[in-house]
Amino acid sequence: MNIAHILARLAVVAMLIPAGAAIAPVAAWPEKPVKIVVPFAAGGTTDVIARIIGERLGARLKATVLIENIPGAGGNSGAASVAKAAGDAHVLLMSTPGPAIMNQFMYARMPYDTASAFTPVAFVASIPSVLIVNASADYKTVAELVAKAKAQPQQFNYGSAGNGSTGHLGGALLNMVAGTDARHVPYRGSAPMLQDLLGGNIQFTIDSLPGVISFIEAGTVRALAVTGGRRAAQLPNVPTSLETGFGDIKISTWVCLLAPAGIAKETAVQINNEVNAILAEADVRQKLANLGADVDPEIRTPDDLARFLASETPNWKRMVEAAGVKIE
Repeated sequence: MNIAHILARLAVVAMLIPAGAAIAPVAAWPEKPVKIVVPFAAGGTTDVIARIIGERLGARLKATVLIENIPGAGGNSGAASVAKAAGDAHVLLMSTPGPAIMNQFMYARMPYDTASAFTPVAFVASIPSVLIVNASADYKTVAELVAKAKAQPQQFNYGSAGNGSTGHLGGALLNMVAGTDARHVPYRGSAPMLQDLLGGNIQFTIDSLPGVISFIEAGTVRALAVTGGRRAAQLPNVPTSLETGFGDIKISTWVCLLAPAGIAKETAVQINNEVNAILAEADVRQKLANLGADVDPEIRTPDDLARFLASETPNWKRMVEAAGVKIE
């Protein structure tokens, strides 16, 4: 194509643009410090992951990235603070299933509309949950646990870190799927619950792998099944719930980045690209692996994340309904 043809085409394009109209460029990101809100207390798995990602994001962007912990109401307090920053891509939420999906089915009053408050940005990692029992228990498989629970229903209790926690929902789901009637015992956190599991006061729990891996490795508890979609890298010899014949028990928590509603799609894609680049770094992947967290290669784009959240919603709703959790 010669210069005359190029100039002719440019003239046609110019005629199609109304006089005085301007093409507004998408604002550069970031224009100011970026804040990642963790809706839980410092020191937990979500907080540690947020700090790993935040540190690398700041280095890549040569910008300030702050981590702010806003715990309360099962993650709703921190999530609400992000939802209020509509249109501002400099305020991000490091979310788990609670604020992103689950809480809307448990809390009588929500401080934000789960379906419309956020823009999906990037999937970060999945964190498998595991069904564990005291190492001295005489049931060594899920089937044996279920048989024992049916034979001795008055003696079977399961513990959790609190009402509405993964352990609570997981135990209720096991009851529903297996036809058992184990009684739920809520605790104020995983630590006292695990102590009672070791002491024989409860018979099983379903908890996230990072919180129980040290007990499994020490041989004080026995892992019967990983409740995610695939075996955990740290527990290669432990079957999935599907492999044990209880495939409907699917519980795997995860962490993702959400932005407030109303940010530009191009900005969401830019942030997503940065996060994916960080997750591709060998040292970052190793740090996540040390936490028991896995990067999911199938959830790569903001649209992938949106579809994933939509697919997860009925599963978490089902678990909440099975547990009968209602929080006023």
